Amino acid sequence: MSTIAAKDWHRDFGIENREPPHFISSVAQLDVAGNSPQPHALRRAFEQLRIDGVLCQERSPVIYFRQVKKIDPAGIIKLHRSFWNQGIAPILVIIAPDEVHVYSGLIPPSDTQTEAGQAPGYVETLNRVQDQLRSFLLSVESGEYFHVHRTSFDPRQRVDRELLRNLRATRQELGQVQAARLEPQTLDALLCRLVFTCYLFDRGIIDVAYLKTLRIHGADHLKDILAKKPRTDAKAELYRLFDQLGNDFNGDLFNADLKAESRKIKIDHLEILDRFFHGTDVRSGQQAFWPYDFGFIPIETISAIYEHFLKAAGEEQKKEAGAFYTPRFLADFVLDVALEGETSLLEKRFLDPACGSGIFLVGLFNRLAEEWKLGNPEAAED
Repeated sequence: MSTIAAKDWHRDFGIENREPPHFISSVAQLDVAGNSPQPHALRRAFEQLRIDGVLCQERSPVIYFRQVKKIDPAGIIKLHRSFWNQGIAPILVIIAPDEVHVYSGLIPPSDTQTEAGQAPGYVETLNRVQDQLRSFLLSVESGEYFHVHRTSFDPRQRVDRELLRNLRATRQELGQVQAARLEPQTLDALLCRLVFTCYLFDRGIIDVAYLKTLRIHGADHLKDILAKKPRTDAKAELYRLFDQLGNDFNGDLFNADLKAESRKIKIDHLEILDRFFHGTDVRSGQQAFWPYDFGFIPIETISAIYEHFLKAAGEEQKKEAGAFYTPRFLADFVLDVALEGETSLLEKRFLDPACGSGIFLVGLFNRLAEEWKLGNPEAAED
């Protein structure tokens, strides 16, 4: 089947006359100075998810559009996992020549099709006719679509909430190991350090070559290290890696006495971490697949996770410490309001006097970087 012409699907959905920031059809239309919503995240969506357009409402991405020659469930499974991990827009619309499939970004991914033969996240199929497609769009923009299909759009299944829920469950299980009770601060630091390390691997910042310089062989990723046996080897290599990361990436995560912490880590702790990072649901014990991909999870989400675990030995202690979890979308909204009317962010200085994990500063940095890229397109290609 031939590829659909862009103007055809734009017209079918009734968005042919919409312009940025309400509808963005290419990276070239992303403009920080013009207040495009989350330009750094949308750039990644265009370049990595290969979307063909994004519909925004009230400065928030609502629908990603992608046109294909045919619906390929295997390809959709991979795409949906990346889409869910990015956690930006709630709806993914796949446009084929004769039909349109709608997927939810609030349904966790799976590596297999559903019993009905659909890719995970599937909501419904629409006929490729203008009336149905325009009615769909109107329903989304009015909010009715999310009410009618509310079981498919449960915010509790958003990537950041799922990850936090599983991390909390893992933390609880680690804390119940009788062989050596770890202090709450040690548990929090360990989990945050592991998430950050996983992020570095998934983003390609460290790789197998990096591990070889540390005499860590037979491993391509953090998960391979945690799976090693005997567990004494796994622990030795894990803390050798932590020690080097502390030298290369200066920060609070690596300020702890790693040698003292290593002595407290027992085989039972490593078994729990190995199961978690290989997809076992800590709460149910069911073996699944690892749904998270930090190559797509925004850095703001990592920052929010750190903020959540910051001095978090319990809800009361968090309140006393003044540490609260700021969701990424809320941080983006606050930045949108604070920066409204600004034509440029470069050459400005920013202060966050209540900085916890730095989620607002991270968001500002991403916007500064995106504006610089737009002003230096040749450098951005390097």
